[in-house]
Amino acid sequence: MRSQTGAGQKEAKQPAADERIHRVLLIESDPQLQRFWETALTGGGFQVAIAATPDDALHLAANTAPNLVFLGTGLDGSKAAGLLEALRRMSPKLSVLAPANVEQVRQELNAMESHGPVTPASPLKVDQVKIAVTNALDFEQLTRGKQGSDEAEVRPPPFEELVGTSPQMQALRRAIVEAIQADPATVLILGETGTGKAVVARAIHCNGLRQKKPFVVVECTAMPAALLESELFGYEAGAFTDARASKKGLLEVAEGGTVFLDEIGDLEMPVQAKLLRVLEDKRARRLGGTQDYAANVRFVAATNRPLETLVREGRFRQDLYFRLNVFHIFVGPLRERKDDVVSLARHFVEQCSRAFHKQIHGLSFAAQQQLTAYDWPGNVRELRNIMERAVILEQGELISPRHLALGATGLMTEDAIHLPEGGIALEEVEKTLVTQALERSGGNQTEAAKLLKITRFALRTRMKKFALL
Repeated sequence: MRSQTGAGQKEAKQPAADERIHRVLLIESDPQLQRFWETALTGGGFQVAIAATPDDALHLAANTAPNLVFLGTGLDGSKAAGLLEALRRMSPKLSVLAPANVEQVRQELNAMESHGPVTPASPLKVDQVKIAVTNALDFEQLTRGKQGSDEAEVRPPPFEELVGTSPQMQALRRAIVEAIQADPATVLILGETGTGKAVVARAIHCNGLRQKKPFVVVECTAMPAALLESELFGYEAGAFTDARASKKGLLEVAEGGTVFLDEIGDLEMPVQAKLLRVLEDKRARRLGGTQDYAANVRFVAATNRPLETLVREGRFRQDLYFRLNVFHIFVGPLRERKDDVVSLARHFVEQCSRAFHKQIHGLSFAAQQQLTAYDWPGNVRELRNIMERAVILEQGELISPRHLALGATGLMTEDAIHLPEGGIALEEVEKTLVTQALERSGGNQTEAAKLLKITRFALRTRMKKFALL
């Protein structure tokens, strides 16, 4: 394991020459925080070298070549600046992170230690470090083989929305990197509703060669086949009754970029046939037109439906399925990667706190336990909605369990229904509940209305009010 090399200094075990290691240099003078960060980071698969002083840090950096420096507490501004300047001279591209809200971390650690030893089961802010290191390695794989290119133009892929450090999330990041490298091959993203398939599609686009070109989303369930066809391919003046002028299709708008076909399993047969031609010939034609145009786009498709079953039932073209399934990515449900729940929840709390101008810094330990115990039938989308509601209701600095409406009866307890001292935007709460009901019912309005104990007409009225139709 590691050996003691000096006062306040612990050196990481040296790996074999061909072993890929994530090395973190932890600079922390507080023994309690040292133990916590070391345990959590080591449990996350990283090798950790600990330095209590700037001199120790410089010595370890010279001997361990860290991938990342995690700057803890105990250094004032001038010492920290001088140390970082010296570290950057050793390695100009060295990444540096510091934990946010250190006092909150210390308070929660004290509370946890009063009930038993600290373990990495409650990683607090450590997930930010894990994500940063994992993203750096994703970038290393992405740029491998590009030697001789202008390094000033190379930047790490922004996978910020792909939060989590579970094995499933790490495999997903690797699959995204492979999909990026496989351009222009078509990508098919599979997964349940709410798992984040659109986030994966955008990550593929934003980190590839087409990142400066348009990213166009086509909602395959949002409109009838005839309308979808005209939107996708465009039309000439006079092609149909209301076509008073020519209009570019989304394939033309996306020239050189990516077209994301969301929920392609719901695409109707007539449009499937025309889409197949585009995929095969890379050419398309406007409705009412006589000339083809080049469709220089990359297609990324997503569905929550079993396409192989639809093919057997005759509801999806087999040849189109083969064309789409050149490279496929599976996004697993949240219930199968519980290790990511708290990290995702913190991410959404930070986003929503900024959006609602609130000062909420995280989750109480009890709230974290409730979140990880829940099965998340609505996946990441349900988690985001629940955290948004919790941020709206919370008046303190940490999200408490009473504001977590988990499950269909989550709002029916006396503790959960709580009017904050400063009041509440009732319409925001109502919109959140309507959205959650629709997600939990898979978009079935009759079932969603039952969950809300209202009529389908009343539900549709609210959907129109909140622009959910």
